[in-house]
Parts: sequence; C-alpha cells; structure tokens
Amino acid sequence: MDPKVLKLLTSFFEKHRLSSFEKDQKIIKPEDDKVFFLKEGVVRMFSLRKRNELTINIYRANALFPMSLVFNIKSNYTFESLTEVKGYFAPKKDFEKFIKKNPGISFDLLKRIYMGFDGFFRIFETLLTGDAYYKVLVNLIIHGRRFGQKEKGFITFDWHLTHQQLASQTGLARESVTREIKKLQNKNLIGYLGKKLFIKNIAELEKECYSYILRKQKTSP
Repeated sequence: MDPKVLKLLTSFFEKHRLSSFEKDQKIIKPEDDKVFFLKEGVVRMFSLRKRNELTINIYRANALFPMSLVFNIKSNYTFESLTEVKGYFAPKKDFEKFIKKNPGISFDLLKRIYMGFDGFFRIFETLLTGDAYYKVLVNLIIHGRRFGQKEKGFITFDWHLTHQQLASQTGLARESVTREIKKLQNKNLIGYLGKKLFIKNIAELEKECYSYILRKQKTSP
C-alpha cells in the first residue's frame, strides 16, 4: 500500500474504537453495514454453505474489508479471525464521506483489487481444471507468496495452515488434502515445525507445479 494512503487510512480509523478478537471469532457478517481496517493479525473471508464453508480470501495487516461496501455493494461473506486480531470498525456512511474527500484512496483500493485478481484467477483455473494434487500445490504457492515469512530458513505462516482450511479453499475433502500434503512431504517440498506447516523452498514448489503441468499434458489424450 502507498505510504501516503496508509497514513490517511490510519488517521481516519484511529478516530474509532480499537477492537480486539481472539482466534476463530466472527468479525463481520453479511448483514453488517460497517467497514473494518485490520491493524494486526490474519482474517479469512468465507461463504457459508449448507454442509461446509468455502474460504474465498485471506487478509493480513492494513487490509480493508468488505471491499464491496466501499463501492456501496452489499457483502455476502463472513469474516473470521485466524489469529488474534486488532482493528477498527467504521460506519459505511462515514467511510464513504472520507473517500469522497480523498479520491486517491479509491484509486489505491482499485489497484489492490486488480493486483489480487492474478491469484484469484489462478485458483479459479485450478477449481475448473485441476486435480487434487494441483489444487493443493497452487494454494500453497499462493499462500507462500502472499503471507510467507522466513523462519529457521523455511517459509512459515502467522497462523497454523490446517488441512481443513486448505480443504475449504480448494473444495476438496479434508482427507484428500491430507493425502496430497503427504505426497509433497515425501518429495521433501514441505514439512512441519511442530503443528506448523512450512514450505522448504517456494521456488522448488513452483518448479514442481510447472513440472506437474507438463507431465499432465504429456499423459492427456
């Protein structure tokens, strides 16, 4: 985010009360008419279905959501903390007045939305054409690029990336995710520090993804 935009957003939201959430708490529901500025922590956006949940996106510090409310479009999603979270709520109407006075913020928000489309389109492609291994592989790469941080020479995450979370993002059963994770472990591409999943080398993971696509193309009729 542009430092000037971040400064403006922070100045606006800090006029509102700072709210704190424990892990796995609902922050915003579809019926809510307010905007949340994430100061600390990791949040997931998901869609509720009759029998399961589908994770649509994951947000980290300095994120603003629901983005649809910024453009006066109702959100259909629920936002939940994956870690301990701190942030500010602002009424939608107040935020609308604020961005009208600061049009540069709208431009920056649109820029961030379009930057995020690359990852979205890649996930969408895997949901349409990929098998279980490819879906898990692509999601791990996207997570590593967006949220990964170096720890003991590996790429780790601020939260425990569980098999169930990956299942909710890929549309797979948890058992299927566990099976594909095991394959990646056997190839020495990922591992665990206690219960915390890590990526040994993001470049090697991407190389495996590319090689897998080529192998699939050669075996396709």
